[in-house]
Amino acid sequence: MSAAPAPTTTARVAAVQLATGRSRDDVLEATADLVERAAAEGAGLVVLPELFAAPFVQPETDPGFFAHAEALDGPSNTLVGELSRRLGITVVSSVFEALPTPGVYANTACTYVAGELAHVYRKSHLPFSNGFPEKFYFRPGQEAPRAVDTTVGRVGTIICYERHFPELGRCVALDGGVALAVPVACASAPMKEVFQLELRAQAVANGFYVVCANRSGSEDSKDYFGTSAVYGPSGEVLAVIDSGDGVAVADLDVDLVARTRASRPFLRDRRPDLYAALSSGAL
Repeated sequence: MSAAPAPTTTARVAAVQLATGRSRDDVLEATADLVERAAAEGAGLVVLPELFAAPFVQPETDPGFFAHAEALDGPSNTLVGELSRRLGITVVSSVFEALPTPGVYANTACTYVAGELAHVYRKSHLPFSNGFPEKFYFRPGQEAPRAVDTTVGRVGTIICYERHFPELGRCVALDGGVALAVPVACASAPMKEVFQLELRAQAVANGFYVVCANRSGSEDSKDYFGTSAVYGPSGEVLAVIDSGDGVAVADLDVDLVARTRASRPFLRDRRPDLYAALSSGAL
């Protein structure tokens, strides 16, 4: 009698990068092609850029921008849910959500697992600086990010600006996350090196993989620098797309996450009792 096969602890993950300057229908068509390409390369988790099917906010506020909002079950997520179901994979979508209350909107990430909406996370930290007046458009989310079970293990999501806040990635790690999905819309050239440094730091500090998806190219006054990538738990760049449409695909090893956390036991050595003032606002 042959032994049962050992459980699989490896999977593939992918970041999709999308060029700007297209209509929503054209973006949705390109997205479908890229998600299918990633799945054909074996990816069980695919991450899309921030507000992937809409233009992003410009430095000057514009009430007309609200026309790009859609319901949670609008065209963008309808496509993503169908791709996730048909391909049997996890897809992290990011949409400009029109909430049920008229005139209220959110910057929202949705995790679809084999076609089912497994988790909704609304961006809780919103900038109003450096050409990104997001507080004008979005209501901040009220829940911390967490990890959910997916086709590649437990995965959590933070959104773009939130990479500046190490506490958020730590929330996902403490909830058992083996990967952090980060949809972004990053266009500040002077911040490009800091952007990569922060994502690598999230990976190292938490001992997990980071899958970051950006847009690429010019959109009104902004020039998105791409650099969508997958980072390993030691901060190494496993795959990257410089510019244009593309997918960055890399292997994820759950056992490596466990070994990394054992050899660098940052989660074990935390002292939450000393940090109470941080959360209470006393500091």
